[in-house]
Amino acid sequence: MFRQISNIITLFFGTITGKKSDALRYIFYSGFAALVICGLLIYLGFKFATVTGDYLGSLVPWEWAHESIVFSIIIGIAVFLLFFMLIKYILLIALSPMLSYISERTELVLQGSNKGAGFSFTKSAVRSVRINMRNMLKELSLTIFLLILGFFPLLTVFVVPVMFLVQAYFTGFGIMDFYLERHFTFKESVAKVYQHKWAAIALGAIFLVMFAIPILGIVLAPYFTTVAGTRYFIEKIELKTPTQGVNL
Repeated sequence: MFRQISNIITLFFGTITGKKSDALRYIFYSGFAALVICGLLIYLGFKFATVTGDYLGSLVPWEWAHESIVFSIIIGIAVFLLFFMLIKYILLIALSPMLSYISERTELVLQGSNKGAGFSFTKSAVRSVRINMRNMLKELSLTIFLLILGFFPLLTVFVVPVMFLVQAYFTGFGIMDFYLERHFTFKESVAKVYQHKWAAIALGAIFLVMFAIPILGIVLAPYFTTVAGTRYFIEKIELKTPTQGVNL
């Protein structure tokens, strides 16, 4: 646990401080695309946030809940999480070809050759849609379950931190797959990420924290977390056949 987390943090800061001649170019390309996508989604989100909140509130049958402060807070959290979740997954899918290429370039620089299948725009996009849709459904199911638990006062204090860990894990999963897609099948990647779940959580947490920084975080987070995730598997992990049968 602690070793995986410390490895990711060390590699992330090493990526920030490391000087690469072509880094600025890739940061600009991925960052500009991220800004455009996020700007459009945020605009649409503000348009539909109130409608979404009212709809979620109408689904709750208990009259007392509509007058409860806790209920209002939970509905507010639910709308924010759904909105943030949607932005995150659309961004990862839309940027997948570019981030996969950045991951491949990182591998070439570190190893001098690419041992995987190589970059393919179409395959990368299809794979990203499959991975991120799978992750979004898993994350949504767990988030709904946790929100239901949040209605119990004694559990409310634990719900938000656990939801953050869930978001971090699946975000880290999506970022790590930009490297794994060249080396593992879909099922093998699921098992590989679970094997390194704390690294995925740490990487996803870094992305989420950076992403919360207006403009700058949106520009920098995709590039630096992709490079850190790629370096993690190249420099710290001996690639082995993943344990089968794990499905988180």
